[in-house]
Amino acid sequence: MKGKGQTTIVSAALYMLVTIAVIAIVLQIGLPYLTKVKEYGEIRKGETVVKALDEVISIVASEGEGSKRRIEINLSDPMDINGERDLITIKKKTSARIVSPRVKKSQGNFFMGTHIGVNAYSSTIGDTNVLVLENEYLYFAVRKLDTNTPITLDQLVVKVMRKDNNAVLNAKLDFYLDNDIGATVNVSTAFEESGYNLGRGRIVANVYGASYSYKIHFVLESGADFVRIYISDLE
Repeated sequence: MKGKGQTTIVSAALYMLVTIAVIAIVLQIGLPYLTKVKEYGEIRKGETVVKALDEVISIVASEGEGSKRRIEINLSDPMDINGERDLITIKKKTSARIVSPRVKKSQGNFFMGTHIGVNAYSSTIGDTNVLVLENEYLYFAVRKLDTNTPITLDQLVVKVMRKDNNAVLNAKLDFYLDNDIGATVNVSTAFEESGYNLGRGRIVANVYGASYSYKIHFVLESGADFVRIYISDLE
């Protein structure tokens, strides 16, 4: 009897341990899934709002001057209206990985994406034409050179600015081979892809020197507070 009673107690303890372990596994798997479902539902709600806005804007535009509509919007996430770019943006931060990073999916006049905070566009700084890479942290500009232009490489980067305090950084690029310091080279610059709300922006400078030719890549990622620079196609 004594041995049987001890066996029962041990069995009960093992059963309880197994039960607790199963509950822990269910919680670990279930809670993230529920969070993902909830956040995905909120994203779908934002998508529905944008689709409705797109339809109303199209109707009002087709009816001509003086046409207007009233529309009610109920969102928990911030909405930004940019009149200069004719862009309405709804931003949602999620803890679950719902969409792969740096993906942009266009549907008619609206699009959805994640980590697409880079803008790549042409502009001017004073009298200088520039190519700009910009995200929420950095403003980075190099000279816009459509044709091969003789310059020294320390003239290529025009401006680097932190956007949190508008501090302009004293940043200069000077790349040389075989101690050919400060040599004049022929350079042209271009975007690999330009536009707004990109996952990453890239400017390529094609450099032709007396003895070498190569490409300098300037890459700004969405969410990054630095510009990655590297050399390729050295000949």
